[in-house]
Amino acid sequence: MLLVLGLLLAFAGTARAAVAVGGVGARGAVTLADVNCVKQCIGAHKVRPGSTVRLRGLDLEEVRQVVFRGSRGPLQVEPMRRTERTATAIVPDGAVAGRPYVIDRAGHQSPPSPHKLFILPSASPPPLAAASGATYPIAGKHELWEGFGGAREHGGADIGAACGTPLVAALAGTVEYNKYEPRGGNYLVIDADGVDADLVYMHMSAPSPLKVGQKIAVGAAVGTVGDTGNASGCHLHFEYWIGEAWLGGEAVDPVPYLTQWEGATG
Repeated sequence: MLLVLGLLLAFAGTARAAVAVGGVGARGAVTLADVNCVKQCIGAHKVRPGSTVRLRGLDLEEVRQVVFRGSRGPLQVEPMRRTERTATAIVPDGAVAGRPYVIDRAGHQSPPSPHKLFILPSASPPPLAAASGATYPIAGKHELWEGFGGAREHGGADIGAACGTPLVAALAGTVEYNKYEPRGGNYLVIDADGVDADLVYMHMSAPSPLKVGQKIAVGAAVGTVGDTGNASGCHLHFEYWIGEAWLGGEAVDPVPYLTQWEGATG
């Protein structure tokens, strides 16, 4: 009996110490089941500072702070919106990869999200001089159909244009791939000069006449707009990769680059 009583007292002391160290008291009912990116996304669980994420769980209307992992400690932000089962928040500057959690109005901390957020640094287009000039990849009338990210984790930008509209090299570089793929159709990858980036052109009407390893200048013809592969209508699916496409690189939002190049071209 004395042994059991001693064990109970020891357990109580350990629990009090844990609360004192944690500083948030006992955990309440608020729980997290998932976290997903919903705006300015790279992927469902790939984001940048400024991306909007939605947390799902229970009793989230009680959330006072959403906590992200930071390089120098936790980063707390107020949620934008709260309902019983969801809360949204903007990823703060300085956040790094980790599992966010929430703190409710009573100071109770939830367990971390089951899913990890991978947080990449903010990207901005390189100066045009660093890439020895640039131009828009479509030499003709065009319009932006769909941007990067979103619910279906779109990995590039879809730019509508009439089939047969000329496509040109947005940056000088070297042809890295010239192939056909069932979803992307006829596609071309250019390893850009002056920046660590790959440019991807998909759904071309026919295979590019360029050869792998061939050097090309800014504005050089690379093919024409088409609808090959899994495409609905004539358009260019354009991707911008930091590093090598599909082999350790990271696809980023190409729209800021396209906007910059269109301004330089016009």
